Amino acid sequence: MPQRYICPTRLSSECSLRFSRYIIDFVQNKSLHTTPRPRSLMRSVLRRIVLAAVLVVGGLTALAYSFIHTETQSRLLDNLSDWVIERARNDSLIFELAQENLARFSAEFLRLYTSDVPVHGDIFWSYYQEDEHGAVRLRRDFYDGIYADDGLYYSSVSSFVGNNQSVDSVDLQRRLVLSVRLLAQLGPAMINRFQNIHVSFPENAIALYAPGTPWGLEAEPDLPMNELGVIRSMQQSENPERLPGWSGLYYDETAQEWALTYQVPLDMNGQHLINPSHDVSLTDLMERLITDTPEGGYNLIFRQDGYLIAHPAEPASDRRWVGQMSLQNIDDPALVRLFELIDESTGGEPGEVALIHNSIDDNWLAVSELSGPGWWFVSVYPAALIRESASQAAAAVLISGVILLLLLIFIIGFIIRRDAEKPLEQLREAAESIALGDYDAVAQEQIKLPRHLRNEIGLLARTFYGMAVNIRGAQTTLEQVVAERTRALETANHNLRELSLLDGLLGIHNRRAFDRDLASVYEQCKRGVGDFYVMMIDVDSFKLFNDSYGHGEGDLALKEIAATLNSAIRSDDRLYRYGGEEFVVIFNSGLEEPIESAAERLLNAVRNLAIPFPESGYGIVTVSAGLVRGCADYPSSEQIVAHADRLLYESKRGGRNRLSIETQTAS
Repeated sequence: MPQRYICPTRLSSECSLRFSRYIIDFVQNKSLHTTPRPRSLMRSVLRRIVLAAVLVVGGLTALAYSFIHTETQSRLLDNLSDWVIERARNDSLIFELAQENLARFSAEFLRLYTSDVPVHGDIFWSYYQEDEHGAVRLRRDFYDGIYADDGLYYSSVSSFVGNNQSVDSVDLQRRLVLSVRLLAQLGPAMINRFQNIHVSFPENAIALYAPGTPWGLEAEPDLPMNELGVIRSMQQSENPERLPGWSGLYYDETAQEWALTYQVPLDMNGQHLINPSHDVSLTDLMERLITDTPEGGYNLIFRQDGYLIAHPAEPASDRRWVGQMSLQNIDDPALVRLFELIDESTGGEPGEVALIHNSIDDNWLAVSELSGPGWWFVSVYPAALIRESASQAAAAVLISGVILLLLLIFIIGFIIRRDAEKPLEQLREAAESIALGDYDAVAQEQIKLPRHLRNEIGLLARTFYGMAVNIRGAQTTLEQVVAERTRALETANHNLRELSLLDGLLGIHNRRAFDRDLASVYEQCKRGVGDFYVMMIDVDSFKLFNDSYGHGEGDLALKEIAATLNSAIRSDDRLYRYGGEEFVVIFNSGLEEPIESAAERLLNAVRNLAIPFPESGYGIVTVSAGLVRGCADYPSSEQIVAHADRLLYESKRGGRNRLSIETQTAS
């Protein structure tokens, strides 16, 4: 039996030559024995091919037209549903934020109320005063801005007790003072999307943080707040389940806009203490209702019981409805039909989204429930616009099909009429190039091959081309893969390096990042490129704090201090955790604010946190610090840190809660 040889991927010269000779002989024999077809036969074949192409392409185009029309309509409705879901989620955020804020406020109030923070008559009357009508109000300074004896800064805070309510109760005085303090501390951070935050009492009293509205100073002295619907709804007799709740929509005469209130009744041991509350303005929601709509459609909001909350169109001049308007009072049958259709189709619970076709008015309704008040957000979109968009997309497919058919007929005619001589000549040239090992001539198409032909010549042409491209492209592909893996590895290494520079507990830069940055600014200083300051900060008596309250509370305190320091430094400065309860700041000195002022502001920021620490000499958690100017006169950056550390311990020895500054350079 003769021995069998297998040609490797990269053809040897002998194998390539034999294969090429075989191909050349095949091509030459094919050319010699091929007789031209009669023109009549070619025309007959062409007519049959064209007829088949018309039937196939025409049928496929008709099917595509029907499919695209249906699919486009379905996609547009899905887009409408997605838009409504996203819109409802965005509009629900403010209601969810109100719930989160008041849960936090309630927890903080209970913590203070059950603590040993003293509040007696003298303290109460240092906050409040009685007016000429017998009403008790928070002093004007607490609204205009004042640093009170308790160490807190008060601004935009007002409070009011009606003249029909005695304030002799020590417990009421305590609740009023603690509420005012909490409003001063938490109010600025909690009203970025609200009109105000306020605390109402089962007694006829209220305290508010409301910039721009001194409500407690302007309320009528005999106003019976706890008898009105909003506050009365939280009384134990009206709300025995003690559930938080949203009020109905009402018009705020003071703020001149529509609003609703979220309230949380707070009890302890059966005693009704307070009702923390948020007023939510509907002005922004109404503006977005008008302006942020799908093109050609409009939006509106229903209450579950059939009241129209907001609508963009009104027969009057201002072109909008807002308020608690019953559909029975609005002469618009289309609106009534719309609400009844939603209620019937969803059983009164649209959930995240419900898509409903209103066949009477020929429109689509996308409905989603707003969390919080449970309103229905409805987007109305004309069905005619959806059909029109679907028809346009399908028509584009139909036109494309006609163009494709004409192009196909032209290509078929061109291929049928082509001479066999040119493809065979191209194949011969390619065979000679392959035999000589010149793969680039074929792979880069310097030699044009008839690869589009669907016959033996086309098969050979594609084989030649594929072989050349594979051999030529194997090395390029490998190099690209290696380069991509290298880039991915570099990115991963960079991310790991960045993570290693962050403190796992506090989320700020760590000692390793400080050492790196200090070395960098020190080298720049030695080259005469600017100077800098280093500030060492240590939490006073932190071991005693941990021993007294546990390491869990200690970690929480460190997190609060780190977040406060990080927000208090300037944009060009950087905060690091040096170790344990120690922090360090690198200040850039090229800014207008004096470094001493910037450093002292950090100590004040920690003081303003007012983290309770009765065991310390100051009653709250404080920090001590040492500030030193870094410059090239120091023999090393470590000497700068050592100098700042010595100044820190001077602050410790000097009584803590202070800053020691030394701007002289070391020799």
